[in-house]
Amino acid sequence: MKKLIVLIAVAVSIALSGANAENLPSIATKVPAPLKRKILKSIDYSGFTEQNKIEGDVLLEFTVSKESKLEIVGLSASDQVLGAFVKKELTSLVVENSGMNTGQIYYLKIKFDLLTDH
Repeated sequence: MKKLIVLIAVAVSIALSGANAENLPSIATKVPAPLKRKILKSIDYSGFTEQNKIEGDVLLEFTVSKESKLEIVGLSASDQVLGAFVKKELTSLVVENSGMNTGQIYYLKIKFDLLTDH
């Protein structure tokens, strides 16, 4: 009887682990250079910097949809206003033919520094 219970428990755990394998997050890969350039070019930071005097880091976690739209999965920023600005700038970005894999999770850290005239 104990062997039967153990066998059932093993079978159930194997079945559950196989079912959950599809739901596991994908491994982060390096952002292709064309995609990185497109993202950085689409963020018009110059006017925003002068008005708000904000600098800091933004860490993006994103994927590209089948429709070639950049979809932000997560965002962490050293400054909330800066994070909201970056999210707004990238919301409708289309990234056709940028060397990306649809559905792949990418991570990109963007550093924003104020330029000073000396």
